[in-house]
Amino acid sequence: MPKGSRIIVDALKREGVKVIFGIPGLSNMYMYDAFYEDVNNGELRHILMKHEQAAAHAADGFARASGFPGVCTATSGPGATNLVTGLITAYWDSSPVVAITGQVPRSSIGKMAFQEADVVGIMQHITKYTIQIKNIREIPLWIKNAFYVASSGRPGPVVVDIPRDIMLESIDNVEWPDKPYVPGYREFRTVIDPVKLKRAAELLVESEKPVILVGTGVIWSMATKEVLELAEMLMAPMVSTFPGKSAIPNDHPLYFGSMGYYGRVEANKAVLESDVLLIVGSRLSDRTFTSYNEIEELKKKIIMINIDPTDSEKAFTIDIAMYGDAKIILRELIKAVSLIAKKKDRSGWYRKVKEWQEYYSKFYYTEDHYSMKPWKILKVIRNTIPRDAIVTTGVGEHQMWAEVFWEVLEPRTFLSSTGMGTMGFGFPAAIGAKVARPDKVVVDLDGDGSFLMTGNNLATAVDEKIPVISVIFDNRTLGLVRQVQELFLGNRIVGVDFGPSPDFVKYAESFGAAGFNAETYEELEKALKEAMTLDIPSVIRVPVPREELALPTLPPGAKLSQAIVSDPRKSS
Repeated sequence: MPKGSRIIVDALKREGVKVIFGIPGLSNMYMYDAFYEDVNNGELRHILMKHEQAAAHAADGFARASGFPGVCTATSGPGATNLVTGLITAYWDSSPVVAITGQVPRSSIGKMAFQEADVVGIMQHITKYTIQIKNIREIPLWIKNAFYVASSGRPGPVVVDIPRDIMLESIDNVEWPDKPYVPGYREFRTVIDPVKLKRAAELLVESEKPVILVGTGVIWSMATKEVLELAEMLMAPMVSTFPGKSAIPNDHPLYFGSMGYYGRVEANKAVLESDVLLIVGSRLSDRTFTSYNEIEELKKKIIMINIDPTDSEKAFTIDIAMYGDAKIILRELIKAVSLIAKKKDRSGWYRKVKEWQEYYSKFYYTEDHYSMKPWKILKVIRNTIPRDAIVTTGVGEHQMWAEVFWEVLEPRTFLSSTGMGTMGFGFPAAIGAKVARPDKVVVDLDGDGSFLMTGNNLATAVDEKIPVISVIFDNRTLGLVRQVQELFLGNRIVGVDFGPSPDFVKYAESFGAAGFNAETYEELEKALKEAMTLDIPSVIRVPVPREELALPTLPPGAKLSQAIVSDPRKSS
């Protein structure tokens, strides 16, 4: 008779799970016991992370790189609560993660038992769905449901909390469900409204200055081809949200970069001066639109294609909202546009946006003979690694430099914590991405502060032979916080600057990884080329001046039209 623990593992395998990131403990060890044969015969791979937060980030990176839900596991109490930051990161960025948490026995729940935590109460507001199993016979259905909920509609993390006494129970026969069933759960379906479709097509064809804003939904619906086709039909400039960078080849002539708080000024200006804005797969966060009033005041026509209808109610007035799979709706929109005979010459609009791009480039691409410039560091990396290499980032100034300067050339090859802004995301996400796509070069662009939050997982990468490459922008400070203190808080610098510890080369080597110190662009290129030949992880330390700013930026609470493009310290 199979035990609950065996049923959990078999249910995961039935969903196609091959890899699990996690840490065992008292309340999930029986599930680990059930892993034993599957791990030893190669049917499952378990990757022991060095902190549960990193397990969630690795599962998240796996999901974003592969398109298949990543799986992580933790024990009860602190194990489960350590997953919180990783799961809310996945939730804010719409990434499908399934977390299996152990729980104290049912008879102990609510009695302050050893390592008891109210997982449902804690997780239900930071995940797409959280369920606690109450009966062994519920396991097959709720594991299937977890993958269904995580992947359907807008993707997101799901937690299945399982008391350990259920893992020890046995039953005579297991009923494996043919399909998921989640009471009260409604999957967002694609609805083609011919009236809305025709009106949207007319607005786009009649527009003088259309712009297409691309978000993460384009990635999950695999609608890159359709976005490009529509943009080329209309000769419409494309911009993206920060995570939407990964949906569009950034070297496409109609793409003008990501917009928003730290976005490119030409992208912001294109959106502000457009007469029709088509938004595809974006939740309209305040990081993209820093002032909703600013958009309302411009009285432009706005068309939105999105899987989640609630997004259109959060920001500003949407003239035409179409809900469902972006790929399906875009195909129909392309047909509708093609049926309208009249076409406009928008070459003047394109030239105007191109002129903004060229004008602001002189502020972005400045040289410094005394130190390495972030834009040029990223250019060297881009020119050295393959076109289809997967890049992750931590959070900090380096992330903002990547937003402006990193060129994403293939879909699903740029992973960053954009909604939650979670420091420490980059390295474990790179581990997960490399496990998902072992054929790809995977590079973590990180900062010294961000990397140190999860860098202990170098031990995991070494033990598991996961050869990811981390490039550390080492400025010995929490640069993004320092920048705000310096520019907007009267230069009152406090609590952000680091001392000389650690030496990142020695830090890497202490784990058995390769360490490189790249103090010139030539040394960086050489280190990258060598790192790509190794079967162990590598850390490349690149010094950046503490005073280097992440520009463009906005003052706190400012509108997109109030961007700062040059160093204000040099003009005063």
